[in-house]
Order: sequence, then structure tokens, then C-alpha cells
Amino acid sequence: MENYLRFFYGGSDQIITLASSFAVLLILSQAGGVLAGRQRPMDVDFIFGWGAVSGVFTIFVVFFAAPLENLFWCVVILSLIAAGALIIRDGKTLTPGLFRVFFITTPLLLIASAMEPSQWDEFSHWLPAPRFMLLTHDVPSLNNPVVGTEMLPAYPFGWPYLTYMASRISGTFVEGAGRILNIAFLLCFGLLVMRSVVEAAGYKRPQKLSWKMSGLVVLIVMLVNPTFIQKIILTAYADVSTSVTLAVIAYLYWTLLNSQASDNNKDFRWVIVQIALASIAFINIKQVNVALLFGLTSMYLLIAWRDPNINFKKSILISLFSLLPALTIYGVWRYHVIINYGASIGVEGQFLPFEDWNITKMHIIFFQMLIVASKKMFFFGIMAIAVGVGVCALNNIKTKYDRLAILVGGAFLTYNCFLYIIYITSFGEKGALAVMSFWRYNTHLGMLAVLFFATSMGMLWQRFNFKDKAPAIIFRLPLILVIIAPFVFAKKLRFDLEPLKPHYTIVARELALMIPKNEPIVFVDPLGTGESAVISRYAMNRSSIPYLSAFHGVSQDSISEITQRLGEQTWVLVHSLTPSILAFFQLPFKKNFSYLLSKKERKWKIIEKWPYSKALPM
Repeated sequence: MENYLRFFYGGSDQIITLASSFAVLLILSQAGGVLAGRQRPMDVDFIFGWGAVSGVFTIFVVFFAAPLENLFWCVVILSLIAAGALIIRDGKTLTPGLFRVFFITTPLLLIASAMEPSQWDEFSHWLPAPRFMLLTHDVPSLNNPVVGTEMLPAYPFGWPYLTYMASRISGTFVEGAGRILNIAFLLCFGLLVMRSVVEAAGYKRPQKLSWKMSGLVVLIVMLVNPTFIQKIILTAYADVSTSVTLAVIAYLYWTLLNSQASDNNKDFRWVIVQIALASIAFINIKQVNVALLFGLTSMYLLIAWRDPNINFKKSILISLFSLLPALTIYGVWRYHVIINYGASIGVEGQFLPFEDWNITKMHIIFFQMLIVASKKMFFFGIMAIAVGVGVCALNNIKTKYDRLAILVGGAFLTYNCFLYIIYITSFGEKGALAVMSFWRYNTHLGMLAVLFFATSMGMLWQRFNFKDKAPAIIFRLPLILVIIAPFVFAKKLRFDLEPLKPHYTIVARELALMIPKNEPIVFVDPLGTGESAVISRYAMNRSSIPYLSAFHGVSQDSISEITQRLGEQTWVLVHSLTPSILAFFQLPFKKNFSYLLSKKERKWKIIEKWPYSKALPM
């Protein structure tokens, strides 16, 4: 029982993680509520606020030195003023139903807040970036070079800004803020989808959600979500925020198109402001989001061109005004990257020289993409339906559903065409032929799939009159399922407790206290992937840790070469054993231990050892 409770409780730090993360969400929501106007989808106010904060932060970090400390407090003060303005204008500061949805999700939030970082990319960028900002109150540049763990300094910093804000609120670095915010983003978007689905199902659009409907919100974005991958959602990765923000922009374009089709003389200024704010947030998350945004915008213009009820010329102007702020922020950041890094390798994704493009392997790459898609039929099936409906509707757009299908299906096609080109032009041959991360990249479209699928189910519910046919238990089942699910799947959700990861973290934290930063250390893990070195590099706050793993074919010669190259002061951390390890070091090693070694009088000696069993929680 005690071991089971550890899935949900990991210490008092959880309170800090939850409180600071929700405080960030609250700050962004107040700012967004004021800036986006009264006629807005209130459920996603935080996206509008994030866009404004992200844009301002980016401008200041590019043109001023270490501005974030003062900017942060300005944002906090302005959010308090915004809260008062919202109460006066709207009579409320938060969307109705938010508390119930979060309350239902308490077990999952406890699991997320109890977790430790454990995924490769968390240690490679998404955690080092906000930690660096917390230390310097700035982003990396020539005048503020990266110290400690390396990252991708030319990546946009829109997502790390939020962890930075949570850390400023708490007074300590909050590693788990990204996990909590990922869940919060999904739940808030679920509220938006639910109101749309209820309307599509023929019910009156609810201002408040019952407990049953709140359960359905969680069901849609968690259990029914075709891209619910715990090793993406319960991490510091920016994939969830990308997916949610993209879907919010799509929803806004969809709303705009439906309004244009019904009344071309309507004033759309506030919708343009909302799209502009969401686009700033979106374009400031990842490099690839530029392609996603232009793909979605092109679908908006395609619908405006094909729909006889919509003024195409006016739509062009609307799209230009909507994108101009985001493009301005994007231009400011590209200016920063060019001035500080130019064509430096390793600071962001880059195209390969033309002679290294995978042109001769194009057909293989395409078929590999199809193979991966065939294994994820729920998501790709939904998108295939959206594409099919969208293509059929292009010649005769009649309904809101037609417009949604074109938006979603078109965004899916344009993005996957972009990925195909990237595999050819930017990936090495091995990564391209394996279509590396193809499924993960498609999760960026996950909330578009949720919006389309949920709306489709709402329409079918109305068409076949399920309201009068469905048994009463159907309406209670979502709430029951979402409450039970975290307790049933707690062990699976706590992937950070997979035996090796806690062990690597424990060892790395003790190494950080034992070994001076100016003395080199190399990891020898012939049965591992190199993950131990990546985790330790972050935990020890080192720029790099050389390592030998299973991918290197560890031999006595390779161990000798790397230890001699790093010098006599080199420490060696052995995480696994093979005959080559035993023969080279000639020490009394035992299985299931990690060993710290140092050279004394030209002989290797064991300085410390750690049993793997110490880190096994169950």
C-alpha cells in the first residue's frame, strides 16, 4: 500500500509545483481575458495572455540585457489590475466549470506533480532553458553565453517562459511546471470543445457545466484523445502546448468563417485580435510551428475562396492583420538568432547541404510514413475522414461541418507534406529512413483531431436522436471512468519510476557533490543507451559528459582512448558490466552496482558504489 501511495505523493514540493503552475495559468488568463475582448472563448483566455506575455518577453530579451526579472513583476501587477477589470466588465475572472474539471482531475495532477524529469529531450533543452533563464533573467546570446547544461539556444523560448514564471513565483526552480501546465492546457481546451459539441448535438449551449459534462470534458481530452501519450503529456515537452494552441487558432478561424458566411458585414475585429494573440504564442513555441500556422491559414483562405457566402478579398485582409503581430515577433527572434549565432551548427534544426539530401530514398521514406500511420489508426483514421469530407465539400461548401473538415483535413495534409520534405532535406539517412519521431510530430495535430472527432460525435448524436434512446448510465459513465482511470493506470503513468531512471538520478545528484566541475568525468555504460549521461549532465549542470554506450561497441581500446584523451584527472562512472570492462579495470566489480572510479598511482580504484536496488520503488 505504501508503494502504491508513492505514485501520488512524492513530498511537500508537490504543493509548490501545483500552486506556482496554477498561478501562472491564472496570471495568463487575467491578461488574456482583458486583451481578447468580451466576445471571446473564455475557456482559453490563458492562450491569449500567453501570446501577449510571450511577445513582450521576446522583444525585451532581444533588445535589452537581463530584462525578465523586472518584466515578470510588471506582468504580475498588470494581471492583478486585469482581474479587477474583468470583474467590473464581465462579473467573473475565470471560465465557468473550470473548478469542477480540475477537481475531477486531482488524482492525475497529484501523479504529475509527484513525478521526476525522466525523458531525453527534457534534459537536452526543455529544462536547461528555463533553468538558465532563472539564473540570468535572460535568454542565451553572445553576451550571455550558455553555462552549465547545453541546450538549443536558437529555439524560441515561449514555452520555457512559463516554467521561468512558475519558478519566480515559487522562489525555486520548478521542474514539474510543464507537466501541470500540459494537463491544464488540455482541460481548458476540453471545456471549449465541450461547449461546441453540446451545441452540435442539438442542446442549448451551456454557460455552466454539470459534473456529468465535466466528466465528459476530461474523457474527451484524456481517455478518448488519440494522441494521449503519457511520455509526452507528463513531461516538460512543448508538444501539448503546440497541439492545444494550434487547435485554438483553428477554432477561431472556424468561428470566423461561420460568422462571415452568415453575415459578411459583421465586425470581426475582436476575432482578429484573438487569432493574433494565439498566433504569437504559437509561433514562439517551436521552429516547426511556422509551417503549421501557414498551413492552417492557407486552409482558411481556401475556404473563403471556395465558399460563395464569404468575401475572399476581405478574408485576405483579415489573415494579414491576424498574422502580422506573430510574423513581427518571429522576425525579431530570427534577428536575434542571426546576430548571435549565424549559421552555427547545433543551436537549432537546420537543412543539410543539397548533396546530402535523401532524394534517392524518397519512395522508401514515404512508405515508412505509411507504415507508421497504419499502426496508429485511431488518429490517422480520424484525419483520413476529415480529409475525405473536406475534399468532397470543396466544390459545394454548405455547413459549418464542411468548413471544419477542410480546416482540419487541410492542416493535416499540409503538415505531413512538410514533414516529408523535412525528412528528405534535414534528416540524416538513418533518421530519414526510420521516419524518426513521425508519430510524435503528428501529435501536434492531436487537438485538431479531438475537435473534429468530438464535433462529429455531437452531430451524429443529434442526427440519430440518441438523446431519447441512450440509457441514463451513459451520461454518468464518463465521470466514473475519468475518476477511476488514474488509480487503475497509476503505475503506467509513473514511467519516471522505471528502475534505471531513479537510479541514474540518485547517482548523478551525489556525483554533483563529490566531483569538482573542473575535473572531467566519463560514463561507461556498455549495456545502456547513453541516457544515464544525459540525465547526469542535467543533474550535475555540466555542459557535456562524454560516454560510451551500447551504440559505441565498448572495448578495452575505446575505454583507454577516451580516458587518456580526457587526462589523468578523469573520473569514470561504470553503470553496467561486460567482459571488456572487467578486463580493462581489473577490479572486483559485482553486478547491479554503479561504480565511481579514479586513477591513483596509475591504477584504477573504486571510490564509491551505488546498488541499483536502492532506487527500485517496488
